[in-house]
Amino acid sequence: MKSLLVVFLLSFASLLAAPAQVITIVAPTNDPAMSIPGGSTFNLGETLAVPTNGFATLKSLLAPNGFLRIRTKGISYDYYNDSVGFTIAGPATVQVIQYSNTINPVTLATFDVQPSPFPPNKALTVGAYSGNVQVTMQMSTDLVNWTPAVNAQIYTNSPDARFFRIQLVTNVAP
Repeated sequence: MKSLLVVFLLSFASLLAAPAQVITIVAPTNDPAMSIPGGSTFNLGETLAVPTNGFATLKSLLAPNGFLRIRTKGISYDYYNDSVGFTIAGPATVQVIQYSNTINPVTLATFDVQPSPFPPNKALTVGAYSGNVQVTMQMSTDLVNWTPAVNAQIYTNSPDARFFRIQLVTNVAP
């Protein structure tokens, strides 16, 4: 029997992925106008916070008289392109800004916000037509002695750290 053993030092809660969210942020023209050097005035709209381990993909942008202000890693820049598919990695903030006294009553942007994908080197895959495969979760407090672990069991107030691993055993008799 061929055995593949992977040690997970992360809790299994990190395996759960949060669902994607579609979020629209708006800058209506009735917001208070702000002045910038050079005499232009603009309306600050809503702000979208992109989570640290996530990313936001632009689905649509209606901004003929506005733009997006993106802040990430201490740097701000303005995005004027309406190219859908533009992706912003977190942590970041995106704010809709519209120039005051414009004909268009609103500037808005819609994003698909998702957590970052789970790293492939931390996941196990059982490929198609792999035969019989036994998947077992195991637990240890010393990384030497392993015992079967119960899925969804709550471990509380242990004096020792717990480590978990997944064991895949292929070609197991049914």
